[in-house]
Amino acid sequence: MHIVQVLMCYFLAKRRLEIIGVNSLIQREGEPLHVSKGLILFHSDLKVSSIDGGAMRILGHTKQSVKGKLLSDLLNKDALNILLKYTYSVIQEGIFVQHEMKLFENPDQWVNVIIYPIDANHFSMLFLDINKQKETEAALYRQTEKLNVLNDSAAMLTSIKNPKELLDSLFHKLSQVLDLDIYINYSWDKEQNRLVLTNHHGICNEELETFMYLEKGTAVCGTVAQNKRRMVFEHLDGRGDKILDLIRLLGVKSYVCEPLLSFGELVGTISFGSKKRSTFTSEELDLIHSICHQVTIVLDRMTKVDELTQNTETLEVANLHLKENERKLRLMNEKNEVERESKTKTNFLAMISHELRTPLNSIIGYSQVLESDQKDPLTDKQKSRLAKILSSSRHLLQLINNILELIRIDTNPETIKTNVKPIRIKDAVWDSLHAVSNNAKEKGISLYIEKDVEDITIEIDPIRFQQVMVNLLNNAIKYNKKNGTVTLYWRVDGRYLAIFVKDTGIGIPQSHHDNIFEPFYRVNHAIPGVEGTGIGLTLVKQNVLEMKGTVGVSSIEGTGSTFWVKVPI
Repeated sequence: MHIVQVLMCYFLAKRRLEIIGVNSLIQREGEPLHVSKGLILFHSDLKVSSIDGGAMRILGHTKQSVKGKLLSDLLNKDALNILLKYTYSVIQEGIFVQHEMKLFENPDQWVNVIIYPIDANHFSMLFLDINKQKETEAALYRQTEKLNVLNDSAAMLTSIKNPKELLDSLFHKLSQVLDLDIYINYSWDKEQNRLVLTNHHGICNEELETFMYLEKGTAVCGTVAQNKRRMVFEHLDGRGDKILDLIRLLGVKSYVCEPLLSFGELVGTISFGSKKRSTFTSEELDLIHSICHQVTIVLDRMTKVDELTQNTETLEVANLHLKENERKLRLMNEKNEVERESKTKTNFLAMISHELRTPLNSIIGYSQVLESDQKDPLTDKQKSRLAKILSSSRHLLQLINNILELIRIDTNPETIKTNVKPIRIKDAVWDSLHAVSNNAKEKGISLYIEKDVEDITIEIDPIRFQQVMVNLLNNAIKYNKKNGTVTLYWRVDGRYLAIFVKDTGIGIPQSHHDNIFEPFYRVNHAIPGVEGTGIGLTLVKQNVLEMKGTVGVSSIEGTGSTFWVKVPI
């Protein structure tokens, strides 16, 4: 019966192997993978009835009698604790259980344990040695990890544009697979002919200055840059090479440095170190080399893109400067052209004005002679006509004088001389009123000075002051209503004397207030027959500015205007 039970257990175990696919494990080079097996038969009280040589070999026992021994005598404590709960499940429920476990460590011993009921009191425990399967799975896992790293690296290389971020991300990915603690990236500076630390991880701030620059042929990275070949150092804690002095500061046990080459030209170096492991496998070194090759291409591309971007920005700045210079040149040409045209216009006006003033003075002179001739007096009709000739001639002469004054101010402002002297303001205003009294009388306009104004003395050019007042008064008379009034008043405003000329005329629209002091600017009024050229107010402004003062207007259309002048006291 015992032999039958053993055979039955082997048959059941073999059948179980077929069910779970043990014989279909990964094959190596086309040959089937042979799996070591071992079998233990035991009773429901956990007493061992039989154990074969395979089980004894797997469990690490020598040949001995096992009759009457318990499972606990054959299994180590950790294995027993794990398998005991599965064994009781099989005994109590009558089902088979399968479980993978690490039976021993250093070296690892992996087994697949199958516990199967033979009948209500007899049970089997089958051990399958799956170390080869685990090694294959580990190799497959490492290969998958390598492919994942390469795939993730390719994605990073195409998506991340910042070199520091790119290298940090790659290092983080590699460190998870290779147990890395340090990476150092140097760039080759062609101008200074040395390596410059560009990116890093694992170097403390106190050591940064030591690592910042390297000459070719010094330390590991400088030697790699000089020879353009990879260097690998393992078991650093037991080596005394001088070339490793700099790296020892980092406390690494293994170190690999790759040159970064673009079409044979040195771009820089990148190196990795581990404080946990003392060696690298050939597969790991191939993985590092593959990634470094891709990094070289991307970093070189980034450098060229940066150079191209900088050149583009330089060209854009130069283009902006060129456009600005073209604009300035165009404005200068336009200004010169305007000045040339203005000078031509000024010369023409000056010439015409001088040519007109000579015969005009003759007309006025002869008219005055005829007017005052007592020997041969004129008739009333002749006197009326002569008065019109004199009035028109004087108006024309005043217009010509204004044009010449404007030309003088525009062309030679530096030649203007002032004759400042103390004057009494009330006397100066009366003189101005007297100068325009005939004009006001002809228009039916009344002239007034407010009664309560203070008569003060100011330092001012009397001629320019009278020109300003006469022009403002004539303007107030010209644009006044029939039987209107013009009122003058003044007051002291701090260090200035403010003089006001108020009329009851037609007023000035608000939209014209900023332009009425411009040369030849006129407001289109509804009053017919109003003469003028738009020069008077321009002369007012120029003369006031020469006296270090200001001028302005407040007006309501249809009500009247008030012009004011402020001059220093």
